[in-house]
Amino acid sequence: MAQPYILCPAQGSSQADEWVRLGLEAQTTNKFSDAERHYRQALRLEPHHAIATQNFAVLYAQVNNPNEALLTIERASMFDGTHGVIYTNWAFMALEAERIDVALQAARKGVEVSPAPECKLALAMVLAAAGLPEEAIPYYNEILKVQPQHPAAGPNSCFVQTLTSATPPEMLAQRKKWYEANRVHGAPPTHQNDRSLTRPLRVGYVGGDFKRHSAAMIFGAVVLHHDKAQVETYLYSTLPVDPAADTVTKQFMDVAGANWRDVVGKNPAQAGELVRQDKIDILVDLAAHTNGGFLTLFTGKPAPIQVTAWGFAHGTGLPEIDYFFADPVAIPLEERAHYAERIWDLPCIVTYEPPVDYNLKGTSPLPYFKNEYITFGSYARYEKLSNAYLAVCREILLKLPEAKLEFKDHAFRRPYSIRRVRETMPDIAPERLLFSIGTTHQEHLLAYQQADLILDPFPHTGGVVCLEQLYMGVPMVTRYGSQPAGRTTSSVLTVMGRKDWIAYSQEDYIEIAVRLADDTKQLNQARKTLRQEFLESVVVKGYVQTVEAEYRKMWAIWAERR
Repeated sequence: MAQPYILCPAQGSSQADEWVRLGLEAQTTNKFSDAERHYRQALRLEPHHAIATQNFAVLYAQVNNPNEALLTIERASMFDGTHGVIYTNWAFMALEAERIDVALQAARKGVEVSPAPECKLALAMVLAAAGLPEEAIPYYNEILKVQPQHPAAGPNSCFVQTLTSATPPEMLAQRKKWYEANRVHGAPPTHQNDRSLTRPLRVGYVGGDFKRHSAAMIFGAVVLHHDKAQVETYLYSTLPVDPAADTVTKQFMDVAGANWRDVVGKNPAQAGELVRQDKIDILVDLAAHTNGGFLTLFTGKPAPIQVTAWGFAHGTGLPEIDYFFADPVAIPLEERAHYAERIWDLPCIVTYEPPVDYNLKGTSPLPYFKNEYITFGSYARYEKLSNAYLAVCREILLKLPEAKLEFKDHAFRRPYSIRRVRETMPDIAPERLLFSIGTTHQEHLLAYQQADLILDPFPHTGGVVCLEQLYMGVPMVTRYGSQPAGRTTSSVLTVMGRKDWIAYSQEDYIEIAVRLADDTKQLNQARKTLRQEFLESVVVKGYVQTVEAEYRKMWAIWAERR
């Protein structure tokens, strides 16, 4: 992922400074070979020129030479240890190279020597990547006090909050902060949509994940399968796509046909005018505060009905969004006052688009019968592995001394990630903690079946990973959380009739996991039926038809207003 590196202008008037200015001009116009030549000339004249060295380090990062970038930025810090930007860039380079320990050290040093927002941003981003989201949020809020419209701190603070035990009131307060700083001002337009109750509804979906992405595995189950007699689908893509390289993107573009809209780079007024020209009846947010989110569009109320759903279903804080598709488990009645939107219940807050093209079996033998020990599985994104979750995993392993726990994520390429897990479980033998790195999606699905029992993370649960694991027929234990991000798995298990796998405290979690691990007969039986239970449940079966019926109800409420 490209990092927000910072280039520095020369501070003086020496001959070396003049070469730095030339290098900076070339670098900012992507003339990288010219920039390298100019920086080398500056460093011939002044070998310890800190700005030339740090800009040169950024240049190495830009041309995908991370090792030279890290070596060079460290030298820059030795030439000037008081320049916060140098440490900020060092942190971003280490983050890009997945050296989290180095990134943390550099980012903390940057904040120590400079209170600048960019230094705090680097530390917040690194803390979140390191599995320490609670520590990141205060830094984002410090930035927002100075720059309320900061384009990264605002949405990042809302996103990272879902990785914590934040409550709905706390989440609403953070989202309102973003809303007040970024909303479109002025009276909303008058909508002249045809109020007929029987015609196909024009539904527009807005987001950046019309591609092979975890969010698309949820909303694709609806967006790709509408009955054209009920819904005319419009897709507003906020990020660049490549249908030639991504077959999932091509599926979305084929479904939209002439109604595909590229809104990359458009401001809210331009995109809003396009929505009005399309006469959209219901505009649906699929990204909220994630990359590709376009909530400023929704603050201008370009469609008579606006909904948030599926892609990042945690609430937006926007009063202009009328409805939030959820369910009574994800958002109980007593909490609904803490959302800017009206909660509109579906059978489940999420659904799933099964990867049928892989042709993978949904049944598998219990690994215990081959291994003669229980294997627990933890296959969610590393950032979701909170310290509290890891502490519970330790307690479970202490109670079952023969059991092992397999972690699998791309992040376990990092020595830091392995060390962090081991350090939270110092009394668990290293050979009982297994670490696997990222693989292809198909191989990842098959890896789930290596576990006898999944230990769903908390406070942010597995999300799409939970749906995939049930699809692959693997039992799990989850903990009911403090907000929708921590309740997705509970919502799914509830409607499947598997509420006995839901814990409501850490002690319950440990007890359920140990009890299930001791009942290998039940675990083995569940693997024979779990996929079918999942596919036959309201999580999947009839879901899109239910959504279309609910759109009709929303439309009737608006159309009958006078």
